[in-house]
Amino acid sequence: MKFKYLYILYFITGCSFYSFKGSIPPHINSVYISPIENHTIESSASEVIKIQMDESIIKENVLKLLPLDEADSRIDIILISFSDKAYSYDFDQNTESADDKYEIVNEYRITIKAKIAWYDLVNNELLFENQISAWGAYDPGVGDIGQDNIDNDSDTYIDGDDDDEYGLPRESAIRIASKKISDSIINSIVSTW
Repeated sequence: MKFKYLYILYFITGCSFYSFKGSIPPHINSVYISPIENHTIESSASEVIKIQMDESIIKENVLKLLPLDEADSRIDIILISFSDKAYSYDFDQNTESADDKYEIVNEYRITIKAKIAWYDLVNNELLFENQISAWGAYDPGVGDIGQDNIDNDSDTYIDGDDDDEYGLPRESAIRIASKKISDSIINSIVSTW
């Protein structure tokens, strides 16, 4: 009976130390995010991704966010493309004859592509390099993305049911795509080892 309790105690204490950090090399406890290189025409995208990355690193609490001279690792992000293209169309219903009908854009999609590299600064080696693409959708005809009846981020929630659908449509779509990029980077870091 005594061994049974010891076994249970051993099992419970062993599981209590589980974390996602277990998949990261043990000597890496911190990260520095380099200034984002933006090779696109959208200047705000790099700022939004930097904010999203900082928030994700702090929220996930996997690595400490530190200055370069104190960090064990470094993430480099290069934005390689940005597009804002019409995605879905409909016919204008306000015209009387079929000859006068024309297509109107219902939904635009912003797509951001980034090249990511994560470096081990202790052992001076590349841990991974990857390309990530993410999108956010918006309706140009509404004043607030929370009222457009579109699932702007493909999470199956629409408008009032989705806590990240707020603000000006285009800026919100950039924010949504940037959040997806930062989430993908965090997932890549956690699943590297």
